[in-house]
Parts: sequence; C-alpha cells; structure tokens
Amino acid sequence: KLAAGDKADIIILPLENFAAVEKQGVTDAASRRDLGAVGIGVAVKAGAKLPDLGSEEGVKRALLDAKSLTYMDPNKGTSGKHLDEVVLPRLAIRDAVRAKATLGEGGMIAEKVARGEVEIALQQMTELLPVAGVTVAGYLPPSLQKTTVYSGAVMKVATSPVEAASLLQFLATGEGRKLFLAKGFTAP
Repeated sequence: KLAAGDKADIIILPLENFAAVEKQGVTDAASRRDLGAVGIGVAVKAGAKLPDLGSEEGVKRALLDAKSLTYMDPNKGTSGKHLDEVVLPRLAIRDAVRAKATLGEGGMIAEKVARGEVEIALQQMTELLPVAGVTVAGYLPPSLQKTTVYSGAVMKVATSPVEAASLLQFLATGEGRKLFLAKGFTAP
C-alpha cells in the first residue's frame, strides 16, 4: 500500500520491515515505538487430541502424523516464511509437510481447522486465539520459535502527527499495552 501511494497517520509493521521503510524516508524514525510481540502457535479442532509441543521431536511427530495442515504462504506471512525456511528444514520434514499443506492467503487460517478442512493450523498466536471452534495447543518450543515484534511510527505525510505520536505513545505503555496483551501479544 505504501508503494501504491496510500497515506496514513501511522504505520504498524513487523520491526524487521522498518529498516526498509525508514530508508525510504516515509516515517518519522524518532516516533517509532515497539507495540507488541507475538510467537507462533498451533491450533487443532476443539475436542481433538492436543499435539506434543514440548520438544522438536514432538512437533515433528505431530506434523508428520497430521493428515492435513495449514500455515501462511511463505510469500505472504512472517510465520509462514519462518515455518517454511527454518522450522520444516530443521526438522527435515519440509517436503512431507508441504505435500499435505494448504497454504493460507491471509487472515485467520485456523478457520479451516474449525470447519474440519485441515487438522492443524500453525500461525501467530494472535491469529489463532480469536477463532471459534479450535483449541490452541500452545506455542512452538523455543528452539523452533520466531517472535515477531510489531512497531509503529508516524508517517511523514500524517495529517495529524501530534495525535498520531500521542496514540503510539499510549499503545506502547501501561493502559494501551493491555489491549495488545489481551489479544495474545506479549510485551516487546
């Protein structure tokens, strides 16, 4: 949307994307605030047996035993990229998992689990928790985890830059952070 010329007062992106945005000079770099962090979780249909997520071997077994699963298209999502480029190769199951995976295009892909289309969804926890009809089994173990920090900054084209900076400050501290924590984020 930035490349297309869309304008906004605030932009919120994964921290790892901010270097490129700041290099383009479209944000006030001094206004950037880290807002929340989120890790990758696993969800199954409500009532299904929970997979063992306590170790790499447990995750490997769960993914191999599943008849079907979903994760974000690696070209469209941070969690999908990490799963496809780091987790699955590390577990030496990339081809086997890809063969039975339905890649997500966006949104809450765990809805496919709730509808019974696939057995397991792997996505950022904030995208799993709101989905009715699934049980969140937990996070991937630390050795397989990717925690994404989301940051916000005021755009240089902001029509209300003072208010935008005030909102970011609010979201990065105390009361404002409670909103993020209630939705599955952790403090950055």
